[in-house]
Amino acid sequence: MNTPQTDPTRAVILCQACGTPNNLGLENCRRCGLRLLVISSIGTDDRKDEERQFFEAQEDLEENILERLTKLEDGLKHLSEALAASGEHLAQLEHNLTVTHAGVQTLTALLEQQNLVSRSEMLEDWERIADEELHSKALARRFSDRTRRILSQAVHSGDDNLEFRRRLDTLERTLVRADLGEGLALISELADMAPDNDELWSLLGETAFEMGELQEACAAFEKVLSLRGPHLESLIYLGTVASDLGDWDRAEQVLMTAKELDPNAFLPNFTLGALAGMKGRPDQAVKYLETAISLDRIPQAYYLLGANLLEMGRTGSAIKAFKEAVSLAPDFEEALYQLGVAYLRRGWSRRALETFRSVLRLDPRRLRYQETVRLFSQAPPEDLPAEAARLAGRAGAALAAERQDYAFELFSQAVAVAPTHPQLRATTALLAAAIGRNRAAVRHAHRLLHQDRADSPFLAAAVAALLESLRRAGHTAMARRFALQFFSDSDNLPVRGIAAYEFTLIVLDLDEDPAIARDMAREALTFMPRELLHFPLAALGALAIEAGRFREALRYLEQAAESTRAPDVIRLLGIARLGAGDQDGARVVLENSSENGPSNLHTDLIGRLQSLSGLLEELKG
Repeated sequence: MNTPQTDPTRAVILCQACGTPNNLGLENCRRCGLRLLVISSIGTDDRKDEERQFFEAQEDLEENILERLTKLEDGLKHLSEALAASGEHLAQLEHNLTVTHAGVQTLTALLEQQNLVSRSEMLEDWERIADEELHSKALARRFSDRTRRILSQAVHSGDDNLEFRRRLDTLERTLVRADLGEGLALISELADMAPDNDELWSLLGETAFEMGELQEACAAFEKVLSLRGPHLESLIYLGTVASDLGDWDRAEQVLMTAKELDPNAFLPNFTLGALAGMKGRPDQAVKYLETAISLDRIPQAYYLLGANLLEMGRTGSAIKAFKEAVSLAPDFEEALYQLGVAYLRRGWSRRALETFRSVLRLDPRRLRYQETVRLFSQAPPEDLPAEAARLAGRAGAALAAERQDYAFELFSQAVAVAPTHPQLRATTALLAAAIGRNRAAVRHAHRLLHQDRADSPFLAAAVAALLESLRRAGHTAMARRFALQFFSDSDNLPVRGIAAYEFTLIVLDLDEDPAIARDMAREALTFMPRELLHFPLAALGALAIEAGRFREALRYLEQAAESTRAPDVIRLLGIARLGAGDQDGARVVLENSSENGPSNLHTDLIGRLQSLSGLLEELKG
């Protein structure tokens, strides 16, 4: 076969491999067969000139490649040095954190030895302050990200002026120093100055939501949607707020819109499942929750799925869901309890009883004040100053939204306005004890004990807050001494009853003789007002269950159930019935316990102590 020859009078392509000139129409080199790459096109009669130009081009290419390789090597070297420096910084940071941690541990031990603060107190305050700082920094960061858009919208709408910019700067400084209350007020003022600025309204809604001001958050997110139209994040916020406010229809409507915008978002599916369950549509709830679980496996989703499956009679599937929830969160008390209910429905009485008793072990015989005494659950007292009443009202709303930390801050501000008001200080003391602000609880209780009259009904609240805080802070021996002193020395009957009841719990905390605890619980029955009798009765019932004396437990718990439908009492009653062999009676009680009253035995202590102001007159009569 003859190889095509090159016409020397025409432009050619030089092969990048062998340097052979090729006609323009060829795709592969006629000599080596490699695919041709255009480096240069020349038309010349001199073959040597062709070769010279080719070699020059090849040298330029090699120099260019070499230069790029050198730069790449330099870049890799700098990157390696930066990574090594970062490693050294991380090692130094780890060293500093280790030293700091050791110093904090030493300081905590010294403070604990001097009885100034306990380790648990310090850790709880540390975690609380860290959470507050993180929330504040997150809000400040969101504000910083939106500042340009806020200003841009203000400029285009004609709302931009010196006063607007001054307040915007003040807001930034306020958020940086973590003053969310002042920040919320400033954002409200800015939103009034620029009523069509959707970024401001969105920031207002998020801040109000963080602070538990749900009505204000709801109005803000409604405004955002009216300005922006459907917006996923705002819809999820609004749906959550509407659900918390009890406006389930609006919440469902909003979350359905959010789900249509993003079918693969977890929160709309999860919240729609919870809403469907609350509205009595378990089959629909199961579909939403299964979708949510496919997106994110969280124990709460499995718990709700199990509850709705149990409602539908699908006991086996419900057991699997509850087991999954407990495996993800071993201390998930409600999931463990419902697992026992599901076992009971299956007729597995032994498994059910073991599960229920393990629930009791999660809360080691301590029927604690998990939530505050809601002395202001309806309206503040009429004798409060106007500012204190306003703060107390806001605190009550925050409590309703389960924003206990924010409610405590508001109650503390109200106490500063009205420092001699006993009911206000009693509420603040009990709330502080409930959320682990032990030093504040002790301080308010101390003021009540020294300022209020000896026969005041609020002294019982002070004693409860004081003893609960000391026990929670790990000062059990001190709490024991004070409880015995209050019981022995006080002439105030509710105080003696509370002290005897708390002494019962302290004895159990110290793993002392249960017989002593039983005797003090019986003493508490003598002095407790009848509105509070179910507390010592429940304690006696729990002691009898632990000892395996189920019929004795029934006697105490049936009396307790006559005065309260608190779920903890009803559940103890169901466990006692199950242990005594009354499986059908236990099933009825245990399945219905979640529908009655507050979620913890001591949540209704708040309402009970609210009526203590009338107990003294009743006892005198």
